[in-house]
Amino acid sequence: MPMNRREMLKGAVGSSIAIAGMSWLSLPATAQSARSQVTLTWVSTSSYRDMNPASTGGVEIQVLGNVYETLLFYKDGKVLPKLATSWEGTDGGKTWTVSLRKGVKFHDGSPLNSAAVKRSFEYTRDLGKTAGYALAGLESVETPDEHAVIFHFKDPVAFDLVAAGQSGAFVMGLAAIDHGDEWLTQGNAIGTGPYKLAQFQQGKMAVLQKFDDYWGGWESGQVDRVLHPYVAEVSTRVQMIRSGDADISRIPASQMEGSAAQLDVSVTNTPSWLNQLFMINTQKYPTDNLKFRQALLHLWDHDSVIKDIFHGAAGKPVGPLPSTLWGHGTYDLGTFDPEKALMLLEESGIPRKDWKIKAMFSAFSQEAVDAIELFRANASAVGLEVELELHNEGSTYMSKARSPETAGHLNSMTWWPAYPTPSDFLALAFRTEKKPTWNLSYYYDEDFDRLVDQALKLEAVDKDAAANAYIAAQDRLMKNAVAIFYADVNRVNAYSSDIKGMEDANNPAYEWLSIYSLRR
Repeated sequence: MPMNRREMLKGAVGSSIAIAGMSWLSLPATAQSARSQVTLTWVSTSSYRDMNPASTGGVEIQVLGNVYETLLFYKDGKVLPKLATSWEGTDGGKTWTVSLRKGVKFHDGSPLNSAAVKRSFEYTRDLGKTAGYALAGLESVETPDEHAVIFHFKDPVAFDLVAAGQSGAFVMGLAAIDHGDEWLTQGNAIGTGPYKLAQFQQGKMAVLQKFDDYWGGWESGQVDRVLHPYVAEVSTRVQMIRSGDADISRIPASQMEGSAAQLDVSVTNTPSWLNQLFMINTQKYPTDNLKFRQALLHLWDHDSVIKDIFHGAAGKPVGPLPSTLWGHGTYDLGTFDPEKALMLLEESGIPRKDWKIKAMFSAFSQEAVDAIELFRANASAVGLEVELELHNEGSTYMSKARSPETAGHLNSMTWWPAYPTPSDFLALAFRTEKKPTWNLSYYYDEDFDRLVDQALKLEAVDKDAAANAYIAAQDRLMKNAVAIFYADVNRVNAYSSDIKGMEDANNPAYEWLSIYSLRR
């Protein structure tokens, strides 16, 4: 392979880069010497902990999506074949018959068959972790032959959508399930995906190796090996991309223009289903007052947040759901209007001495921090005091936000759906909960609950009717001003310009980058 400018730079400056406590030179020697292979250094912005595909619904799917596969695949509003070649729902959506693709092998050489699919879904259901909640109603699984599987559910379920999910729907090899939870969690894997998980160091890095027997086949120029180190510091990630030490990395929106101006560096800015919001506590004084909550909506400067903070790497939401997800409603989120906000605050009847609220948030992204600080400044101009309380995402934030005594009046949230359905966000984030798990608005509304439950059952048999019910549910969220929906966030990746296929590698329905789609 000819050495280009990026490779020369890598040799020149690589030793100065530290990755999660180790230097670039301490990465596997095989990676440094494997120049006959197409090797990619893809930086992770997250520290992976739980690598069990049946339990994690978090950032680990960003790499697991290249190792494991699902029965079905969702793209551009359609359900498409993957490990299954055909599927049919009967009995009002309670029974689903699936035909499996033939000739598929797991990474240990064992064949994909109905026994492995049955065990995978039963294991995910029985584990009962975040990713498998959609399988709670799975009553039994039949395997009439090696390549046919029949799923029986207690209630109607849109299993075609569930089986195309980005978490809770991965198919695992039988040996992996036999090894058990600890073995999987620690970063061992047996999937059917194009890449094997060759190495995993918790909180540091993962290494993916091409699976030679992948059923999809291989073409010249596809990536053979992937180094996936965790790099916490934004400045280090940006430096690695610009110096040629890394080939792909997510970068902050503020770095888009500068990175794109670099020789040999390109930037993608593609839609996702990730949205950011502040949930308004509807049970805590003074945000238990509707007009007080409506005033907050008019103190959020959407245009400045999207233009000056996200630098165009996010869209202004059209409502609670991303505009690219089916079943979304379209609403006026409220114009930035301090005078109207002041009028609503005065009409609320809340005395001025009580115009004080607490905004709790985690530093998920610099954009979220900057956005709430702008809100505080705007609120101060009309006499509303906003106390900002920053917490660590992985430790203190959720425990405090889930307690009525310590929760904020505004509680930050970032969401991506486990599978292609509005219910994942609407039901989990806003349905009535005695002890809140995700409902940090503390929103209790029987009519909303009824509409979401109705829509979820309709998904299995009539998606148009389901969409109408979901929109009616969203109408209630908007009418009751339960959240500030402020960003439909794009994925911003800086990458070496000799890499092709970055647009195809990004699908808003999945949080992972499809390495199999890349060429160089």
